[in-house]
Amino acid sequence: MDIDQEEFVIFAELKRGHFDEIRQEAQKRYTKVQYGSQGDDWIWLHYDDDKIEIDSFYSMELEMKGSKNKQHFADEILSWMQPEWIITKFEPPKIDMTR
Repeated sequence: MDIDQEEFVIFAELKRGHFDEIRQEAQKRYTKVQYGSQGDDWIWLHYDDDKIEIDSFYSMELEMKGSKNKQHFADEILSWMQPEWIITKFEPPKIDMTR
């Protein structure tokens, strides 16, 4: 199945136990970071006209999600993450069926 460039996808699955470390590192690197933790954990990394979402809304772990055409930003984020934070990087990204 081909993925449309605007389609919402899951780039990676991350270990929820590292939420605080991921959030702290994101706050060092990006100027617009929103986050919260109340039942679910979530971080939004904003850039230009869009955002990458890292959340546990539909998973027991954290999912890194965004528009397929933002793969370069997802790759940048994954490049600074510690290997032990990452469970799986989806190649190609997985269609987000929750949208």
